[in-house]
Amino acid sequence: MSSIVKILETNGVAPSTESPQSSHEFSLPLTFFDKYWSKFPPVQTLYFYQLNESTSTLCYFTSKIIPKLKQSLSLTLLHYLPLAGNLKWPSGSSKPVILYAPNDAVSFTAALSHVDNFHILFGNDIHKANELHPFVP
Repeated sequence: MSSIVKILETNGVAPSTESPQSSHEFSLPLTFFDKYWSKFPPVQTLYFYQLNESTSTLCYFTSKIIPKLKQSLSLTLLHYLPLAGNLKWPSGSSKPVILYAPNDAVSFTAALSHVDNFHILFGNDIHKANELHPFVP
């Protein structure tokens, strides 16, 4: 399987500014469950789209689909502002907090790959985890 991945775009997606909530800084203390899960690496989600070989399809994907994905993520983050925030441990505090500030964003990366057996990556069959490593940001 080819492991060459071409990065098309990497940037941050901030919560939509359509709500006054996204323009105010706030912090949330961690709960018992947050403290437990904060020991583990963050979740990284991969979404796969299979494109045809034609350049027009790639142009359509980069000019139409990717902007819609980013807009949808931005609107969704508006309802889950702490997901765009950062884990901070303020000086003088006994525990860390999730701090959201205006213009905080989540990372968004769009990449292109020419894998030999695309169906292996998204099928229900068992496959080696290292086959997905080239795709993890």
